[in-house]
Amino acid sequence: MDFESKKRKLASPNPWQRDPKEASITFDDMNYLMNHALKRPKFAALLVKHNICLDMYSKRAVLKASPSIVGLISYSGKEEIFQGSGTIIESDGNSGVILTSATLIRCRMGRNSVADDVKVVAHLSNGHSFDCQILAFDFHYNIAALKIQSESDAPLPTACLAHLDDSISVDPNQLYIREEKPFQLRPHSKSFNLIPGDTLIALGRYFIKPYDVMATTGEFSLDCCEYDCKELLRVNCQITRCGIGGPFINYYGEVMGICFHDMGFTPFLPINVASKWWEHYKRCGEPRRPWLGMEVTNLYAADVDILEKIVQKFPNVFKGVIVEEVMAGSSADSAGISPNDVIVQFGGKTIKSFLELFEAMWDKVGDPVEVIVIRASNSVPLRLSMVVDEATSDNLYSWPLWEHAR
Repeated sequence: MDFESKKRKLASPNPWQRDPKEASITFDDMNYLMNHALKRPKFAALLVKHNICLDMYSKRAVLKASPSIVGLISYSGKEEIFQGSGTIIESDGNSGVILTSATLIRCRMGRNSVADDVKVVAHLSNGHSFDCQILAFDFHYNIAALKIQSESDAPLPTACLAHLDDSISVDPNQLYIREEKPFQLRPHSKSFNLIPGDTLIALGRYFIKPYDVMATTGEFSLDCCEYDCKELLRVNCQITRCGIGGPFINYYGEVMGICFHDMGFTPFLPINVASKWWEHYKRCGEPRRPWLGMEVTNLYAADVDILEKIVQKFPNVFKGVIVEEVMAGSSADSAGISPNDVIVQFGGKTIKSFLELFEAMWDKVGDPVEVIVIRASNSVPLRLSMVVDEATSDNLYSWPLWEHAR
């Protein structure tokens, strides 16, 4: 191996990365750098390994999903509010619905109010731009639905959505051997089993010409997000703020959730939550925010010493939701639910995962429900009764305002 080959190998350990080419800087390039790129960079500007390049499988998935990804910019009068991204999730003729973050329309002076005289412009993959109408928003989950009206007769491209299946068995008699998922695109699926370590791809579209698609990859992690919103999951990649509201996709190009921004990782709201919210809003014309007053996670995420006690006492329970914390005075507290209880049934429905519990809660807001839990100190399951409350103004989730975010 000659010296140049050795140098190239040392400098480029990633086999998918190409050596950069030198290019001259034009006046337009300088103007772009001064006015946009340095203040509001693309994903690729972040010097982290996931943002340097994409492998072939990621590129296929991005190309599958990218037609439905839009760049968004909002104004209050003539003043710019925010730049973000969104996903077209419905299309009816030449009109469509964009799902994005409510940060786009949030008033900077009040966290839970819409900016005055707000206007949102969407930039499509084909370079066309259109004004959007605000259909619905919810500052609790930080999501919004916008209507876009195209001038073309062709239907707008829509994304494939796949609900997350976050259940994993802890059966000690069945060692879990993870199967490699084939890297080919497939039609829309009903669900996608998400396992810690799985790769997801964050997408966005830049808000100025030529409205480039942005993408970066990361691994799904069990680490917590330091947000009030407990429904958020986490991927260990970084996006810039103009990707807020864009989707996370899997290797099949299916949308898994909505991206938010944090330093060092990317939180996302599972598409299960966003879809449930949007379908309810279309039916009822109002938001719904189920609140039980407890923090929970999937049983498989519990510490092994806790799992051992549960499995010894209940050898046939391998899936469920374990309670981590109970808020004083909440419905869960009144029902007698305690930390380390495992919820295995809710309102007559067997519960295998956190997202299943969330969907069961959603359908029972305001109603009394029977909850069956198992407790390591009891030899039989406990039948408890509680009411599913709805989040009120004093316990709505609080979200950061990203005036100074990248």
